Amino acid sequence: MPIVDSKTGKIKKDYSIEELIEKSKEMRAYNMVALTAAGSGHTGGTLSIMDIAAALYLKHIKHDPDHPEWEDRDRVFWSAGHKAPAIYVALGITGYFPIDDVVKLRKLWSGFEGHPNRFKVPGLELSSGSLGQGLGVAVGCALNARLENKDYRTYCILGDGELNEGSVWESVMSAANYQLDHLIAIVDRNRLQIDGPTEEVMKLEGLAEKWESFGWHVMEVDGHNMEKILTCLEQALQFKEKPIVIIAHTIKGKEVSFAENVVGYHGICPKDGLKGAESLEKALEDIKAKDFDQEKVNLLYQKSCAYQEEVDRKVAQSMPQFKRNYWWNIGDRMKVSMIPTRFGFGDAIEQLGESEDVVAFGADITSSIKMDQFYAKHPERKKRFFQMGIAEQNMTLAAAGFAKEGKTAFIGSYGVFITGRNWEQIRTTLCYNNFNVKIANAHGGVSVGPDGATHQALEEISNMYYLPNMHIVVPCDSLETEKSTKAVAKVQGPAMIRYAREATPVVSTKDTPYQFGIANIIRFREEKDSFIDAFEIQTSKEYQSENEDIALIACGPMVAEAMRAAYILKKEYNLETRVVNIHTVKPIDRQAIIQAAIDTGVVVTAEEHQKGGFGNIVAGIIASEKTYNTPFLFEMIGMNDEFGLSGAPWELLKVFGLTAEHIAQKAKRLFERK
Repeated sequence: MPIVDSKTGKIKKDYSIEELIEKSKEMRAYNMVALTAAGSGHTGGTLSIMDIAAALYLKHIKHDPDHPEWEDRDRVFWSAGHKAPAIYVALGITGYFPIDDVVKLRKLWSGFEGHPNRFKVPGLELSSGSLGQGLGVAVGCALNARLENKDYRTYCILGDGELNEGSVWESVMSAANYQLDHLIAIVDRNRLQIDGPTEEVMKLEGLAEKWESFGWHVMEVDGHNMEKILTCLEQALQFKEKPIVIIAHTIKGKEVSFAENVVGYHGICPKDGLKGAESLEKALEDIKAKDFDQEKVNLLYQKSCAYQEEVDRKVAQSMPQFKRNYWWNIGDRMKVSMIPTRFGFGDAIEQLGESEDVVAFGADITSSIKMDQFYAKHPERKKRFFQMGIAEQNMTLAAAGFAKEGKTAFIGSYGVFITGRNWEQIRTTLCYNNFNVKIANAHGGVSVGPDGATHQALEEISNMYYLPNMHIVVPCDSLETEKSTKAVAKVQGPAMIRYAREATPVVSTKDTPYQFGIANIIRFREEKDSFIDAFEIQTSKEYQSENEDIALIACGPMVAEAMRAAYILKKEYNLETRVVNIHTVKPIDRQAIIQAAIDTGVVVTAEEHQKGGFGNIVAGIIASEKTYNTPFLFEMIGMNDEFGLSGAPWELLKVFGLTAEHIAQKAKRLFERK
């Protein structure tokens, strides 16, 4: 059915097949402009699904862009939330909002998140991005339609790599059990996922036979032939007593020559930016969308830049102000190197892989989290590396099997997925059995950036801390990540290494002392050319109190911010600050925490995490072991019971109050109360 007026039932707009083909080209062009302006995003999958998206939103489904919540509309759930730019251009071209707005993709406060947020963009049915969940929601929606005698159709778009997740097949089974013939799943079968071809990562064929064996009616179609797509969608409406799956055979990166069937273009925008062999210019030349000339591109880019300028202004206004600017590398002195903490994990896993007793697992983001360094320069280790695809629960249990037989197993993924989706497997199988499985918990914190809330892990310290036998390290930089990973490899039992994605300040050296379970005490001494040289670092066992005014207790990359806050407090107010680096959160250095409270009476905790995940652990230790009568004041810096947003990493740290400036401001106010 074409787009309709929900009040009158009249057709608002209908398209011929030829017009739809042209519209799909226009959608691809907008998609590529948006991705290039954002500087990140998913090129391959958005281009492979675009013809399906055009057919659905412009011709097939029953909906009214002027009334997004019309109760009789057809529902479309995008389980493959990383294809968000395709959703946005489909909704924009249909009329839910001005199509030109999509050039604000992945920018702070724009609503066009890296993965869709249903509260920010009209026409979205589901906030998604964690793969394997959308079909289950669609099953519930279809069941509700039956319960309320509604005749709307429910559609669910899945990536083929997403079918690695066991939760998909649970939903497949339940849909067949309830004979949900108003439910239509569409699989974007482009045969590529992040780690490579699907048939090499985790075999899916025979895919049609699998769905059929679960009780679904299976249809297959050329996902780029508009006439066949529309015919297939119409035919799907005729089947009764079975849910329908359409396996759409597509080409990842379709119509952009440098991206077609290229694994590397799963999650990146044109490598050369605006001009070059792999650029926006080349993409638009390939797509050949009508009326999409250089003048139009320039206007879209101007809109994107103007929006970013306004964001920059608002972000700057949100920052506490001091007599001078203390931001990283802004001046001639106090310089610091910036290296992603995940690089430290990669260096460690490469070295640990020398032992024949160490095995490692991949979860389709092997390179992103640096797990691939286990075997990258050592092909003989491939026999000890096991690619599990997008299947965190299965990976955890398989690793437990190795651990039972005496191996040390490293598993890893983004923190949201590796400690969230399979928390019960970690609790019961790893912790209860005290198995030697080490969890690489990557992409911790909002500094993940433009991917948005679904990929920003903010709960893992809480999720893992209260599990018996679990060990937790939250290192401050790449060097400490390497040391921490090697340390937990020697500890019997399960462990989590929480590390960030974005380049963060390197605030330690190879010679900086490190003892698992023992905090480091950091003191600012004097301004130097090198930031790290301005501080003295000792273990808490060696440190003698200097009767500081304030204690900042931090973990992870927030240690660097706490150090910079100590610098600000000294220069602005002549306050002395003890920075306590709790690199080992469990077992935690209780004595270092208690001593900081006793010696200063003013404690501020800092975590790139939901406030209290770390802070409440520290507060509990102080409260339960209080042995002094001096006044004591306590505050926490962290996320305020909220999800993150898409935006540049440092933008997000600023607007969520996770910088040295915010720490220093809060510490000064607390000190004044004392």
